[in-house]
Amino acid sequence: MLPKKLAFVDIETTGTRYQYDRVIEIGIIRVEDNKIVQQYNQLLNPQCHLPPEITLLTGITAKDLENKPTFQEIKNTIFELLDECIFVAHNARFDYSFLKYEFAREEIKFAPKQCCTVKLSRYLFPTHSHHNLDAVMQRLNLVCKNRHRAYEDAHLLYQFYNKVQTMFSLETLEKALGAAMKKPSLPMKLKHEDLEVLPEEPGVYIFYSANDIPLYVGKSKNIKERVLSHFSADIRNNKEMKISQQIERIETIVTAGELGALFLEAKLVKKLLPLYNHQLRKQNELIALMSQTDKNNYPTILMQTITTIDPNELENFVGFFRSKRQAKDYLARMVKEYSLCDKLLGIEKTNSSCFSYRLDICKGACIGKEPAIKYNMRFLQAFSEIKVKPWPFKGPIIIEEYNPLNKKKEHFIIDKWCYIGSIKYTEDATNEQLSQDISFDLDIYKILRGFFRNPNNIKQVKTIKNTSLWTSNLSAS
Repeated sequence: MLPKKLAFVDIETTGTRYQYDRVIEIGIIRVEDNKIVQQYNQLLNPQCHLPPEITLLTGITAKDLENKPTFQEIKNTIFELLDECIFVAHNARFDYSFLKYEFAREEIKFAPKQCCTVKLSRYLFPTHSHHNLDAVMQRLNLVCKNRHRAYEDAHLLYQFYNKVQTMFSLETLEKALGAAMKKPSLPMKLKHEDLEVLPEEPGVYIFYSANDIPLYVGKSKNIKERVLSHFSADIRNNKEMKISQQIERIETIVTAGELGALFLEAKLVKKLLPLYNHQLRKQNELIALMSQTDKNNYPTILMQTITTIDPNELENFVGFFRSKRQAKDYLARMVKEYSLCDKLLGIEKTNSSCFSYRLDICKGACIGKEPAIKYNMRFLQAFSEIKVKPWPFKGPIIIEEYNPLNKKKEHFIIDKWCYIGSIKYTEDATNEQLSQDISFDLDIYKILRGFFRNPNNIKQVKTIKNTSLWTSNLSAS
């Protein structure tokens, strides 16, 4: 049997980040027993800047929104339109996340069942590679005069739903809708209530087996959604199957945002050593490649096994690896890609020319045939990707994360790629946690590098004056 109450929804927004951007237009078509019972089309005043690229995409201008109602003013109307309906949208996660945050700002809980028409299209038309709205519209000869406007796109979804009912049997449609609204297969030792109470917020989750043995630590922008995905995949993935068979308890820790979740995940994996976190599990040793210059001004590589890294001496290292095999494989690859020398990279010990020179790969740096300046340029290129980058700020910084959904705010103190600690704010209290063991951590470095690659994240960074409390004894692990 097909669902009796559906709400076809589309929104336009000021951007793609639901924690910070706002809804500027919403279109809703409420359907009951396959008939339209209500239609809604409304521009909203987001009370924030409207980027020009959004105007270019939608045609909506800041002037169009000036005298329109805010979400706060129409929240009850929207909630009633969506109440008791399955929430249907194209890439439903996007539209749902924005509306969930808008309702959360008004302290209204919003958690409807969702149906993603992208997933529905993929199930019904598996031979097609594209399932965006333009592709769906063209494939099924649907009509939409004004794409990228909320009501028109919502109506396009309604047309799509009606069209597929004429093309497929009821049994096929039921299976397709089941896939688009896929519920997880419940692990034997968990209860439905255990999954229902999972927070739909950013943070970390920990799976435990019998005797509270940690199985897996994960992080997500939406804990509940990510946990459910583990169990949806348990038949296809051997690791997920093993976890599903052993799990007895789930612990969750909500954070202010994704960065805090990443930091916490890295910390807990090293502390708890869960069975199925292979990549982040703590290793006491790292393989470091240190660069030195020989008497002829050629750079050489010295491979060292280290347990500590002084962040003030990072410039001397060209890269870090988890194992000697990874390090040697990388060096061998650089020899071929950049015509480097086996001998200078420490791969081969010889008093004459290296083996790669005899294969016409090395250009003779090992016997002084190639000028050092030419070799050095290729050497720098070869290790530019793995070398720890210079700290891009003049001193320590604070990165701020705020979550309007749970009212959590957190400040992370960072210096020279080292995580110093955090200051957490909630409605009840402020909690300051400064590390007593300040250290350079390769995983934290990778997290921060990924964070700084997004220009939007720089807005969350504030520089602070150097503080002797943590800079006096920067060490490493």
